[in-house]
Amino acid sequence: MTFGQNLQQLRRQNGLSQQQLAEQLGVSRQAVSKWELNAAKPDIDTVIQISLLFHVSIDELLTGQPFEGNANHPQPVDKTRGKSSYVTAGLILVVTGIVCLILSGFAAVWMQHLEQQVHGSWYTYATEYLWHFPVAPVVALSAICLLCGLCLLLFSFYKNHTR
Repeated sequence: MTFGQNLQQLRRQNGLSQQQLAEQLGVSRQAVSKWELNAAKPDIDTVIQISLLFHVSIDELLTGQPFEGNANHPQPVDKTRGKSSYVTAGLILVVTGIVCLILSGFAAVWMQHLEQQVHGSWYTYATEYLWHFPVAPVVALSAICLLCGLCLLLFSFYKNHTR
């Protein structure tokens, strides 16, 4: 189906005369007649107006066939994709690192209290338990999580502001 045939069909389906369509588009009736006879083509702005007026895609307006988004038609690239994943991962790592560091501090105090109850003695400072008992790997992992999270956040910030 040609553009002219399609335009004529859409105009008639919507109960418009050539004059009424011309008035809505801000052109002459003769221009609409030439388009329908395929003697002339409207400019791109008018094509957009027509597609909006009849609620059809520009592809459908020009070809008479509905647009089918498939692999043959390239899709626009979403440039924002992936940006938020760095921020999300960074925030999760930072929060996890902070929570684990706080919990390991409570664990050290709790271990000091247990040591005092069981053996009657304890290290002078609760932080000594962090280095002499299994809490040390938790502290190390917490610090790594915290640093990795901060690096991801800085990378995301740098990536967003260098464009």
